[in-house]
Amino acid sequence: MAAASDDELVETLIGVFMEIDGLFSTASRGLRLTPQQAQLLCFAQHLRPSFGELATLLHCDKTNITGLVDRLQRRGLLTRQPDPDDRRISRVHLTPEGEAVTGQFQQAINTTLTARFSSWPPAQRDSLVHLLQSATTELRR
Repeated sequence: MAAASDDELVETLIGVFMEIDGLFSTASRGLRLTPQQAQLLCFAQHLRPSFGELATLLHCDKTNITGLVDRLQRRGLLTRQPDPDDRRISRVHLTPEGEAVTGQFQQAINTTLTARFSSWPPAQRDSLVHLLQSATTELRR
């Protein structure tokens, strides 16, 4: 089998991104969220991030985070709490309803992806996991 060209690699990675982006869009719309709101909830579930940290994680301006947090707070999905070490910083915390919605979002993603790869032999799934882990590790360096 011939090695993939740089163009094929880039085109394939863009295709994977578009598939995942579409999956996030579908799952988030089903919960009356934007994909960015769903991502924010997922980050808040594990990190209790500040607004600046959210801006970095979501690759957007800090001013965009205020609107995202405001809308999610009005829906009762999260709260802002002062950082215990620096009261100038607000941190985002999920409410119990926010935890439930985030769990529903993650379950929708999990169900769809599990179904998509369920017919793959275990060795092929293991190879995919290894390759994707290598790619994300390389991108984080």
